[in-house]
Amino acid sequence: MEGDEYIIPEMGYPPQKEEATEQQKAIENSIIQEERVANFISQTSPVSSLERINYILQGYTFTAGEWIKLKGVEGISEEMRKDIIQFLTPVLSEDTRMTNLDENQINGIMQTVIRFMAKYLYDAPEEMDINEIDRIFWIVIEASFLAITRSRNGVERNRLYGSLNLAGSLNVQPEKENKDWWKFWR
Repeated sequence: MEGDEYIIPEMGYPPQKEEATEQQKAIENSIIQEERVANFISQTSPVSSLERINYILQGYTFTAGEWIKLKGVEGISEEMRKDIIQFLTPVLSEDTRMTNLDENQINGIMQTVIRFMAKYLYDAPEEMDINEIDRIFWIVIEASFLAITRSRNGVERNRLYGSLNLAGSLNVQPEKENKDWWKFWR
């Protein structure tokens, strides 16, 4: 019987492929939606921005889907790189991403980042021997700005929440935020 289809003995004919039920189709669609959301989250995560900054500060570039060390580019010292990443970690976090920042809050965060980077890089002791200070400064500032502005008016948060499909219901209208909850001193 080599090469023959498997035959169900009781029935005498090969099994037929059944049509997917509506429930199976809904489950498959749900799985696809979850994969899309997971892909979106991983690609836009501030943590991935932080990882990119870390690699760039080490002298790497991202080409054809992989990090490649640039020839002739040393990057910055490990101590300095760790200091910059440590400073940026709370700024480029999922907590920041999922907030509802207005323009003044974004400007305040960016002023802090700019002041830190300017002081850290341009007032660094001579023994730190930093090459390409301006390039390092602008890499960090641009990456921080792009990641933080995604939190403007809760746009990224609303996109993420809007993409969730819980028990087959999708509510893309976020509830109005109660901004008085934190005023506990009244």
